[in-house]
Amino acid sequence: MLKGHLQIDLHNEITGENERVEQDNMVTNALGYVLGLAANVGAKGNNHFSDLLPAATKALGGLLLFDGTLTEDVNNVHFPMGVHLIGHAGQTANTASKLGGSINKAESGRTDTGYVNVWDFSTSQANGTIASLALTHTRAGENPFSGAQYDDGGFTTDRSYCPITFDENSGVLYLYSGGKIYKKPYYTNIVKAYTPYLGEETQVFDFAFDNPASYYWSVMDGYDGYLYAVYVPTVTSQGTVSIKLRKVKISDFSFQEEAEQTIAVSNVTAKSTGDTDFYEQLNAVVSSGYLYFISNDENTLYKVNLSNTVDVTEVSFGNIKCRKIYPMRGGGVFATFEWTGTTSSGSTTTYGSPGVIYPDGKYRLNAESTNSVGYPQYYISHETDCLQRFRLWSNTLYYSFACNYLGTICNLSSPVVKTSAQSMKVTYTLTDAV
Repeated sequence: MLKGHLQIDLHNEITGENERVEQDNMVTNALGYVLGLAANVGAKGNNHFSDLLPAATKALGGLLLFDGTLTEDVNNVHFPMGVHLIGHAGQTANTASKLGGSINKAESGRTDTGYVNVWDFSTSQANGTIASLALTHTRAGENPFSGAQYDDGGFTTDRSYCPITFDENSGVLYLYSGGKIYKKPYYTNIVKAYTPYLGEETQVFDFAFDNPASYYWSVMDGYDGYLYAVYVPTVTSQGTVSIKLRKVKISDFSFQEEAEQTIAVSNVTAKSTGDTDFYEQLNAVVSSGYLYFISNDENTLYKVNLSNTVDVTEVSFGNIKCRKIYPMRGGGVFATFEWTGTTSSGSTTTYGSPGVIYPDGKYRLNAESTNSVGYPQYYISHETDCLQRFRLWSNTLYYSFACNYLGTICNLSSPVVKTSAQSMKVTYTLTDAV
């Protein structure tokens, strides 16, 4: 059993004043989940234990800082959307990012009973209210969004599918393609080891799209027990968009469909759901009771309360474009952002970054990034309760595990406020309590 102890030291670089906060924290089930997944997928010949062990510098070698409290539950393991990311750090130095801190290798290392990680944040990094912290995978500590998952070699499929849900009790994966939902057995039990494979498909549901055809609909898991199909037409000038919505129950795998809805939203523009392939990130999704769709110029995201469709919130991104989205567990959406910038040589180019848009309309991206968006984030993923992720790219179904998990949870008894006058040192000690 692991035990965690946290120490935060704030140093005012102007006055010399020091402030220290110390307390213990809880360890979640995340480590057990990802180690179990590593064992399962390793049956296909890949060793993911090397991505996770030693745990102190890999599986729990990253740090996440948030502005609100986290639910203290061992099963609260997914990246939280009810609080905002304030800072993060992994096992490398980070001097440019306003969010990312640096590992202090001189002060980090093994102890007689465990391991201590020490991270430094400069006066310009992780400023704001810090109410909770969590250890995570070092990859997510480096970048909580583009480092969100590890992929393993997958299975070549006979068609392009979009993974929509997974029955963890029976090991059956449900996939969407061309207006239909199919199920495929995902593993067999061989000598007490779950060996991944894809069995014969069986059709379980047909939307029978005809107005419009299936290509124009976006289909996704709303992470509320239902599967949603959304059709949004193109609206280029400010006006009213009529959105079609279909809802299918998947919490019990009954695939019972409710009556189709038409939702009229006024004073907006809209980008058609037919402008992308169904397995890519989408222009419109449903997430935890809210419909999100992108404006025609991609500079705005609209959020519609499905319990009260006149309740519409507008999220503006200024000169940044929100190109694609897909639902997040806990609400809100994952997003691909793009913007125009200037290179060191003075030329103009397009930069990209993954990020999240929170349910309250705030958003976070790695604005310091100068790299193009990586394809693992450009295609829809489904994340299970135990952190397993499935995604499809070019007729290959990949299985992986989410990296931006909550491996530990530490809610500060009194939040600290870090200002631009302060540097900060975070010391996280893991101890083997047995």
